[in-house]
Amino acid sequence: MDFLHKVCGFFQRCGKWLGRALDAHPVIFTSVTALIVTLIIESVSRFSPLKAVAFMFVHPVNFLANYFIVLSTLSLAHLFKKRVFWLALLSAVWMGLGIANGAVLANRVTPFGAIDLLVLPSVFPILTQYLEIWEIVLIAVAFVLAVAGMVVLFLKTGKVKPSYRVAAIFISASVLLGVGTYSLTVVGHREERAATFSNIAGAYKTYGFVYCFSTGAVDMGISEPETYSRASVNWLLGNIHENTDSSLRPNIIMIQLESFFDVSHLTNLTVESDPTPVFTGLKERYTSGFLTVPSIGAGTANTEFEVLSGMSLDFFGMGEYPYKTILKEEACPSVCRDLADLGYTSTAIHNNTATFYGRNEVFAQLGFDRFDSIEYMPHIEYNPIGWAKDAVLTEEILKTLDSTEGQDFIFTITVQGHGKYQRGVDSVDMESLGITWEDETDEQDAFAYYTSQLSETDAFIGELLDALTRRNEPTVVVLYGDHLPSFSIGAEQLENGDIFQTEYVIWSNFAMEARDEDVQAYQLSAKVLEDLGLNPGLLTKYHQQMWDTPDYLDGLQLLEYDMLYGEYYCFGGENPYEATDLKLGVVPITLSSYELDPETGLLTVHGRNFTPWSVLTLDGEELETTFNEETGELTATVEDLEADDYSGAVLTVRQVTTLGVVLSESVGIKIE
Repeated sequence: MDFLHKVCGFFQRCGKWLGRALDAHPVIFTSVTALIVTLIIESVSRFSPLKAVAFMFVHPVNFLANYFIVLSTLSLAHLFKKRVFWLALLSAVWMGLGIANGAVLANRVTPFGAIDLLVLPSVFPILTQYLEIWEIVLIAVAFVLAVAGMVVLFLKTGKVKPSYRVAAIFISASVLLGVGTYSLTVVGHREERAATFSNIAGAYKTYGFVYCFSTGAVDMGISEPETYSRASVNWLLGNIHENTDSSLRPNIIMIQLESFFDVSHLTNLTVESDPTPVFTGLKERYTSGFLTVPSIGAGTANTEFEVLSGMSLDFFGMGEYPYKTILKEEACPSVCRDLADLGYTSTAIHNNTATFYGRNEVFAQLGFDRFDSIEYMPHIEYNPIGWAKDAVLTEEILKTLDSTEGQDFIFTITVQGHGKYQRGVDSVDMESLGITWEDETDEQDAFAYYTSQLSETDAFIGELLDALTRRNEPTVVVLYGDHLPSFSIGAEQLENGDIFQTEYVIWSNFAMEARDEDVQAYQLSAKVLEDLGLNPGLLTKYHQQMWDTPDYLDGLQLLEYDMLYGEYYCFGGENPYEATDLKLGVVPITLSSYELDPETGLLTVHGRNFTPWSVLTLDGEELETTFNEETGELTATVEDLEADDYSGAVLTVRQVTTLGVVLSESVGIKIE
């Protein structure tokens, strides 16, 4: 109590001092506060107060754009009677966002953006992969104290009568100055932003956190092209001709490999033994090349979106995740829908939770028939920092192929190579990896751990391809990295000189001509289908027939806008796609029988395809459930048996995520 009393007293004294200063010189005080807040934000974002001051002098216009954005928001405090409280609250919000950016940059290459606020619910289940428990507790305590401080400040600060005339002039001047400095920056115009913000990390350093965060908050979706009209779309369609699809219909398996790349491309690194010999051998014998992806160090879902949809993210807002914006409400063309017209069943597989990036909903918008997430996988092993190992995916892919009679399109997303790599260094024998750096770096131990994970994922690739070779089904496997890992890798350290390039390989268990070329992520699916003599779908045809033409990107932007935000001219005026009835899991979870011990209340349930995420329910009430991996049984303890409350109750099994989201529920059986 004494501690809380002192804290309350501190905030009360601060409030009185702020009130006196604000009353004496309201405009000057708010302007100085905005300057201090901006410098604090940049100091945290750059991990250096000196670099923040340097930014102010090296890029004065950019700094002023940040400053006036902050000032515009802080000036709103002058509209309220408790302006001290509102000034403190608005300042705290900005500084909190800046601190969040610093924390994010300590764990990944991509800075914190407005879109991350939409992704935040997906992050909670994996916080322990990035932070120690004490760090999570410290953040929680700091948040509680900050909220408590704001409450005390609100209660203790006095009221003043606002001068709405002064407030209006102050707010208007701040906004006008903000708009003016914003328009003077090179990215003040949207058409210039796409190229400028292709490297978001670099843009944040050049233009500042507040500027980039604010731009990302309002800059979403695809702007209507100046040439957009029914006539322009019809003209474009007139240049795309119909082809006859090949009669070849192999299974198509695409595997997006988390943070996977050939470390031999690093010029300042020597590895005595290749950690990815399988992938290296495949590059030498099959179609391969560099793949340009939309992000570095993070953004798996965006590479995924480009590959599946055939759409370029260059036309979307800065740092936007379509999974969290337009795909929450709009069904989208995709390779799944193209192949559905040829009789394929589309299944997504991911050894991570179904709700991450909202995939349990988004995959329906992309046309998948089924989604097999970690909640449906019974035999999971974990790496030292808690990510599921990729070896389990071989069993899941083969299970998927066995579950259908026709051709399959399987899109698999691995997770083992995910960071934060610094947390796994104690589990790796550094010397056994034979990694030698030209210059000592503070990341070399973490990189050694990362390399050990690459090696295990590479072994998974070899096991899968061996299994597919033994099957009597024509099959194509496309392997590619989603982005480079979250290390401070610069273009000058790479042989290919591009931090946005990973690599891809197209393997097959039948004869295919090798056609090596570098492609964009949004072109990959079209290339694979072209190599197979297949050309279903409008965007697939467009990529295959137009990507060497001068106006290719302009036409692609026109089609993307029309398909997602426009009038659907290319579809005859109406979106032909709807969200599919997405089935979670590949094989059904079934109950066959149960045993109920009246003395102990132990309920033992027998059935098929149970996993550690299976939860028993009685008439909809979830029971604390245990999964026995050896027997495959589920057990729970039922209380109050003498009351005969459960006679006739319906027993079911739900698949429930770590955060309690119910993904699916089995057909029930009655308790007799």
